[in-house]
Amino acid sequence: MEDVWSSKVMRENGLKYFDENGNRIWPSQGNVKEDFPCIYLPAQRNISQTLSFHKWTLMGKIAQALNKRIKESNLTEELEKKFNEIMDVFDKIGEFKQFKEDFALFFEELQTTASYKLKVDFKPFTPLNYFKTINILVNDKVLGENYDIDIEELGEGTRNLIVLSLLRAYAKNFKQEAQGLLIIEEPEIYMHPQARRHLLRVFKEIVKDSNIQIIITTHSSSFIETEHFENIALVYKNSDKGTKIRQVTKQELVDFSNETGAGGRSTVDNITEFYAITSNEKLKEAFFARYVILVEGETEELCFPVFLKKIRFDPDKLGISVIRVGGKSQIPKYWRLFYKFGIPMLVVFDNDIDKPETERNNKIIADCFNVNAEDIEDIGENETFKLLTARFEQRLLIFKGNIETALKEDFSSYCENNGKDNKYSNFEDEARTLSLRKGQKLRFIINKIFNEYPDYYPSFLSETKTILDEVFNHSEAG
Repeated sequence: MEDVWSSKVMRENGLKYFDENGNRIWPSQGNVKEDFPCIYLPAQRNISQTLSFHKWTLMGKIAQALNKRIKESNLTEELEKKFNEIMDVFDKIGEFKQFKEDFALFFEELQTTASYKLKVDFKPFTPLNYFKTINILVNDKVLGENYDIDIEELGEGTRNLIVLSLLRAYAKNFKQEAQGLLIIEEPEIYMHPQARRHLLRVFKEIVKDSNIQIIITTHSSSFIETEHFENIALVYKNSDKGTKIRQVTKQELVDFSNETGAGGRSTVDNITEFYAITSNEKLKEAFFARYVILVEGETEELCFPVFLKKIRFDPDKLGISVIRVGGKSQIPKYWRLFYKFGIPMLVVFDNDIDKPETERNNKIIADCFNVNAEDIEDIGENETFKLLTARFEQRLLIFKGNIETALKEDFSSYCENNGKDNKYSNFEDEARTLSLRKGQKLRFIINKIFNEYPDYYPSFLSETKTILDEVFNHSEAG
């Protein structure tokens, strides 16, 4: 979000406030809540609390803003006159008028030596109190216009929408008062994917049209925009320093990109669009992963979860995401982004020795990871893969030719060395009858192999297992 305001709070003989540059912020009101206004919507939406009229609740802020508007208008005298007329009607009720007089009299009798006198003025019809009489009801169109439902009877999803609608109306109509922080936990609760994407656009409108900065905590990729990575903050725990937050600025990513092969092509002006071009839901999943296996395309993305389960690594249970980037040339772009956010990765790609674009693509990889292109292309005659350790200790798993030919060659060697009947061609023929895409076809073949040859482990899996064991210290893997 634009014009981000930030501060850090330090405890040193009381609370002290500093801006993002370390300059001291001096409280002007003597009250933390006044100086740094904040509306907080927890994951457990308590609509009764949100709609209560306490000073710091959303409804309380709306009531105060409305009351301020009335005082600033030229309607104050007219409203006061109307309210006094209503009080005159109340005074026509004898018991009510006598009650006020007796209340004051009895108080005076009980403290005759003091100078205090009690004045009873209920003022139930002041603008602020009048606003507090609002009762939010929902009309059920199916049951008819006269059938109103109290919000306490509604489902949690509808209640959540009421709170968000109230917030949006507040930000739109009271721009002067709508300022400070709005902190929302899990905005995706009770929402389907389309509604989540719409809500993100609503949040942008609120930020644009008011002085509110929105901070959300989420487990949904719908609220992640890869191109706006500066707005992303990963929260993680450090065994030594506790809970920490990691953010990446445009300048930091530009500098890192140019350091790792971009050759000065990345700038602060173009870095956003650079990441907007190929961003998708699967790519955004990386920000929620404990570990990422970064691959070229659909084939690897479909097959690697099967490989992982073979070595007893359940990717979903362990938080491992296999992320395809749409081609080898795209690997450096997303590796840089995820690396700067501290997301550990295994990078997997083919050496493509028989493709016309091999030299160009392998050079892109080599420049990024500071390895020789020859090391990528040269894999031993009897080998099907190579594992390199590149700059920043990044591990590169490289298949000879491509993953399909490497697997076929590896399986053929297994069958030959163990006296097994090689049914790979049979599995291929069976896959063709199912009209599967390339990646689906290979996944089908892999599942058939693992079912009929349970003791077969592709040779590269032992290396993969070793890497993952180091990361997860996973006792169940075997």
